[in-house]
Amino acid sequence: MSEFVMQFGYTPERRRILRGLLAFREALRSIAIVTGFQILDGSFLEDCEHTRQRPPSDIDLVTFSHLPVPAQEARAFLGEHIALFDTAGVKQTYSCDAYFVDLAKDARYVVQDTMYWYGLFSHQRDTFMWKGLVTIPMLSDDNQALALLEQLEAQDAQAA
Repeated sequence: MSEFVMQFGYTPERRRILRGLLAFREALRSIAIVTGFQILDGSFLEDCEHTRQRPPSDIDLVTFSHLPVPAQEARAFLGEHIALFDTAGVKQTYSCDAYFVDLAKDARYVVQDTMYWYGLFSHQRDTFMWKGLVTIPMLSDDNQALALLEQLEAQDAQAA
């Protein structure tokens, strides 16, 4: 995660989005979503400031993880923590256009979801050119990344 912050946190707007991403990841871990990984994508991973003449407004991501409850309790768990699974709410609160794939479901559906998200994330929307995506484990060096982000923000404040 620290490497991701260093690579993509080069403007105040991007650092605001990164702060939201780190807070979202911490919120997921606080409800015991600790296995798996996130695929990060969107204009945040592109040089949209130059190619589209605008900063990114959010970061797109899909969390591939297990829910920390048995399958028969999944609906209740999701309802209890809807603020972390409601796409519009997560976007507003954390600047993350976030989706979730439960790795405990039938493997055929996990494969279908993976193909869908890979197809969506692997090409630019406007040009259809191939592009990369980033995968980060749910358990990473987020605390170090947050400290690095705070250093970058302090540099912004000193420069102002």
